Amino acid sequence: MNRYSLKWKLISLVLLLHLILFGVLSTLAIRDLRQLVVEQTRLRSESLAAELSAALTAPMLERDYVTLAEVARDITAASDIDYLAIFDKAGREMARAGLVKGAPVPEVEADAAGGGEVFDLAVPLAQGRARVGLRMSGARALLERYAIGAGLWTLLAATLAGFIMSWATLWLTRRLSDLEVATAALGEGDLSARAPKDTHGDEITRLSSAFNRMAEDIAYRINALRLADEAMRQALMETGEEHARLDALLSNLKSGILFIGRDDRVLYANPALRRIWLIPSDAPLIDSPATEALVSSANVLSQPDHFSRLVLRTSGTQEISDSTELEMTDGRVITQLCYPVRDDDYRLIGRLWVFEDVTQEKRSAEQLIYLAERDGLTGLLNRRRFEETLGRAISDAERHRGRLALLLFDLDEFKHLNDNFGHRAGDAMLTRVANEISAVVRKNEVLARLGGDEFAVLVPDLTNDSQELQGLAERIVRAVARIPFCFDGRNLRMTASLGISVYPDHAQTLAELVVCADIAMYRAKGSGKNGWRYYDGHPDDTSLERLTWNERIQNALDRDLLVLHYQGIHGTDGRLQHIEALMRMKDEVRADALIAPSHFIPLAEKTGKILELDRWAVAATVAELARQPDLPAIAVNVSARSLADIAFPDYILDTLTRHGVAPRRLLLELTETAAMGDLQDARRFLEVLQPAGCRVCLDDFGTGFSSFAYLKHINADVLKIDGQFIRGLADDRDNQIVVRAIVDVARGMGKMTVAECVEDAITLGILCDFGVDAVQGYHLSLPRADAASLMTAAAPPPA
Repeated sequence: MNRYSLKWKLISLVLLLHLILFGVLSTLAIRDLRQLVVEQTRLRSESLAAELSAALTAPMLERDYVTLAEVARDITAASDIDYLAIFDKAGREMARAGLVKGAPVPEVEADAAGGGEVFDLAVPLAQGRARVGLRMSGARALLERYAIGAGLWTLLAATLAGFIMSWATLWLTRRLSDLEVATAALGEGDLSARAPKDTHGDEITRLSSAFNRMAEDIAYRINALRLADEAMRQALMETGEEHARLDALLSNLKSGILFIGRDDRVLYANPALRRIWLIPSDAPLIDSPATEALVSSANVLSQPDHFSRLVLRTSGTQEISDSTELEMTDGRVITQLCYPVRDDDYRLIGRLWVFEDVTQEKRSAEQLIYLAERDGLTGLLNRRRFEETLGRAISDAERHRGRLALLLFDLDEFKHLNDNFGHRAGDAMLTRVANEISAVVRKNEVLARLGGDEFAVLVPDLTNDSQELQGLAERIVRAVARIPFCFDGRNLRMTASLGISVYPDHAQTLAELVVCADIAMYRAKGSGKNGWRYYDGHPDDTSLERLTWNERIQNALDRDLLVLHYQGIHGTDGRLQHIEALMRMKDEVRADALIAPSHFIPLAEKTGKILELDRWAVAATVAELARQPDLPAIAVNVSARSLADIAFPDYILDTLTRHGVAPRRLLLELTETAAMGDLQDARRFLEVLQPAGCRVCLDDFGTGFSSFAYLKHINADVLKIDGQFIRGLADDRDNQIVVRAIVDVARGMGKMTVAECVEDAITLGILCDFGVDAVQGYHLSLPRADAASLMTAAAPPPA
């Protein structure tokens, strides 16, 4: 039992208070009793004074001592009178009773409430005075009885009150003890500890409720802290893992990473940084000043005065710096890029420097630029790059009022060479021509291969001396004719036809200049070939038509005069497999007349308008696929010029994405001659589109001498057999052998075969026997404007 507990302190305090209260009450009671005795004694003295005055006045006047003695004896005979002494006015004793004769009479009046047995009282009389001794034993006995009774009752009341107060104290301290136990349990970590709930509504109840709320809040906060601690531990573990991953990542990056803190000291450097800057592994980097970070590098800047001002230097704007190329004496090129590192309050805490050895990438980029601008076979400028150069030259000539000339030539009977000796012989001849003509043109003149066997020469800053231009044309024609060419033991000779047009004499735009040179070239061919001609400015009907077609094509694009018709490609069972989109042009005069593509596509290829036509065809086809989600795949033709357009594949994919059409629903048809004309462009084209899901068809397959050999380089999904092998198939055994061989090779390589120009049931039956996968031609379906109608039209069954 803890004697220092609040319970025992309260009980002790209650008992002490009751003892004090008992003493105080007892003292007050005794004092009141004393006052009562005094008051009774006063009243008795007053009544006694009246009695004495009545009884003693007469004898005292008569000085009757005997009567006075008798009266005194009678009065002292009363129970409460102890003695009586009578004195005259002179103070002489006249009589006494109850006192020993000769004993002195008290002269001082005693306290009636004092502790004596007799109270001495002086009573004044008319003829003197009397001294009376009142006996106090009775009053004092009464006083003692009353005091004892009052004390007992007071003690009883105090005891009862003490018991009640002790019980109340125990009851109150019991509730406080419960609160103490709950507090101790909570302090020892028992978060479920709570004070008992009661409904008394007093301060202890409110204190218990406050404690329970506090305990719940503490439990919530501790649980939250535990969760936060667990989360922090998890975060620290994840941070450690992330740090390990980040360190592994940075350590295996090819880029050099250097982190510099706000005090311009190195905080981190990955191994690639040492490798790029040739810094020894034992050279200290961490905590070194930024200005000394690369001191131990074995690299030597190619231009120290220039590049030393750029290494680890920022513009002071605290933003991402521009990429800086640093050239080394060993030929390497290192790029430097700086990123500011900020905390959550966007305060700069350091900088991250990234270094990359881009030597190989730079060489590859230069190679890609070279390949994008150069013909893959001859190394000359390709058509796209030549047209850009020609366009700039025309702009310069217009600005400075100058003149320039375009010489356009191709090889006579080149197709005969390809068809009889194969593409390998044709490629060799083209290479020889490029080499010979490169030796003929001057440095300021630009030679290019436009495609196939077509070449062009740009002569800028043309003077008024026409002899100079004629001499160049004569040298080119003569150089081609003199090329000795031996292939497979046979000596071959080639000639060239060349046309000349002059800006601004003959044309004002690039397209017109090309058309004029093309007209002059065909006039040279018409004059017996192996020669050259000026454009004379007087076109014949054929030339005039060629000149106007360029404008008509542009007008068709601007006025929406181009339309697509659709022809089905069917399986040998008659089911529709996919569709081919065929371009038509509306006649400007006769709205119901359509112009076949053979009238405008060849010229569009020469002037470059074919690029716009191809893009229009792709956009229109994809839009039709988007409008008709149930349509099968649609094939669209792509020209050789578009294969060289490096932006064209991205345009196709962007168009598909914009319309929400799956790439597998678009099939791109490339003619074999276009694909073989520049393998590099064709392969680049396929490498972008085929991984995205587009399928590729090689059209007019079999026309080339080495078609099968080129299948190793062109990964086409579909081979469309050229119509020249299909027409009259039933009567031409050679064509049957070729078609069967193409089908067998395609099947072995996992490619689909399509036979075009199927115009009768007999041909269809032969193709079915050969195992052709699909067929196309007027026998199965005619081109029509409504693609959806092909799905409901039934193709005739095979014969």
